[in-house]
Amino acid sequence: MVKVLKRSDLIAWIFFCCVSFTTIGQSFKYNNPIIAGFNPDPSVCRVGDDYYLVTSTFEYFPGVPIYHSKDLVNWTMIGHVLHRPEQLDLDGVASTAGIYAPTLRYHEGTFYMITTLITNREGTKPKGNFIVTAKNPAGPWSSPHWIDGAPGIDPSLFFDDDGKAYYCGNRNAENQEFRAEKQIWIQEIDLQNFKLKGKIGTLDSKPYYINDIIGSAVAFEAPHIYKKDGVYYLLIAHGGTGMGHAVSIWKSHTPYGPWEDNPDNPILTHRGDTSGINATGHADVFQTQDGDWWSVFLAVRSTDEKNNVMGRETFLAPVDWSGTWPIYNPKGEVSRTAFTHDAPKLFGGTQKDFNFKDSFSNETLDLNWSMIRTPRSTWWDLKTTMGKLKLLLRPDEIKNYEQPSFLGLRVPDMKIESEVNLDFTPATPSECAGLAFERGHDEEWTLVKELIDDKAVVSVFYNGEKKLGQYQLKSEKTITLKIKLDDFKMSFFVKEDTNWEKIAEADASSLGFPPAGRFTGSMVGPYASSRGEISTTWANFDDFELRITGK
Repeated sequence: MVKVLKRSDLIAWIFFCCVSFTTIGQSFKYNNPIIAGFNPDPSVCRVGDDYYLVTSTFEYFPGVPIYHSKDLVNWTMIGHVLHRPEQLDLDGVASTAGIYAPTLRYHEGTFYMITTLITNREGTKPKGNFIVTAKNPAGPWSSPHWIDGAPGIDPSLFFDDDGKAYYCGNRNAENQEFRAEKQIWIQEIDLQNFKLKGKIGTLDSKPYYINDIIGSAVAFEAPHIYKKDGVYYLLIAHGGTGMGHAVSIWKSHTPYGPWEDNPDNPILTHRGDTSGINATGHADVFQTQDGDWWSVFLAVRSTDEKNNVMGRETFLAPVDWSGTWPIYNPKGEVSRTAFTHDAPKLFGGTQKDFNFKDSFSNETLDLNWSMIRTPRSTWWDLKTTMGKLKLLLRPDEIKNYEQPSFLGLRVPDMKIESEVNLDFTPATPSECAGLAFERGHDEEWTLVKELIDDKAVVSVFYNGEKKLGQYQLKSEKTITLKIKLDDFKMSFFVKEDTNWEKIAEADASSLGFPPAGRFTGSMVGPYASSRGEISTTWANFDDFELRITGK
């Protein structure tokens, strides 16, 4: 019996087919960076249909954010790998010391994160390379397992299909002849006891200084080993993490080498580029569940080495690895990336922005907030008054090597506005609270309420000392503070009722990359200090917002 469709059913069926065919044929695009703001040295692993990614954090706590994605374009922070003070001692570290270059891997039900802790101000502190593990990537993660006999930085793990695991990292070359001459070294590791064992294989940079076939053999680093079609591949970064940064690859029939270089090295670099993308390097390559290859890596949005405040961010590019060697951006300018690419098949077409709001309605801090160095006391409070963030004024300041009462959010663009409501009554001239915009302990601006001649004012300071402007308040009511960044012009505002009052402007070009922050990026957020004095005063904040204001 033949069923005759009703006219309404027929129309619906035709509409469904049209929509389906349109969707099948649709080609989505995505924009770089996929994780904006200070997020360098990305490493990614896939577990089934889920992708997890970590980045470096240097002097900031919690250490090593872990992001999750289903589509490779939209990433959500789900936790931190180093989320307890006993896991991470950052006391007294200088800006850009701390946690370097994590690698994330998964094997037989366990996540492994391996990284380097640099503590360059205190020789007695734990430092070196260590591994932490977890069953759930959101945590909790284990305490560090320190690896004895593991010099250098940028460690990585590789799990072979025979059950063996290998450590690879970099180290200083013996009898060094050239600047930043490094070796990549590989050794088997026992992950039951976290001990290295057996022979060591190397890839030495010296021959590449001599023959210059890859261009700038400076600082061999960021190694990752992969195995494809029975062949071992060693991917590294070189050239330093500035404008000469690049990625190259080698292959071997053993995980120890000898290593044969790709004649088309480097396979990714933006040396000499004027597109607005530079310093590309420190890559990790992975395959999706549908067989496609992609890579994450760091890059800087700039046309020169002193032209952004965000620092190094996480970018994504397609890779063609159908042949012997992987090829970056095979449908575009090969060996380079772009601000816009054809999207992964997993992507649904909607890419989230990097605006941020926090009404402080939860009893715990939003995962996106960072602190400078390890907290040794709880100086923030979200429980006493719901909807309010309370910060205790403490003697520490951002310009020092201590742990100030500051919560920072990664600055995601060169054009932003950041504002917050402040309810605070300073008791002494040393007390202040408001907003801070910083990139390391030697580049910071603060917009704070303070007491001058027994009168409440809002002041703007550069590096905690140079006053750029001041505005006398009319009452003790709650005020709103705003810092606006327009490229390198920074403006500072206060609002008592309905109108914004501009207090000062500043040339913020010293925030450029480098020297400010060196390996880090800028942070902005609530700040409170008693500037060297003991205080029991708390400042109250609510409705923090960061908006990207331009393209």
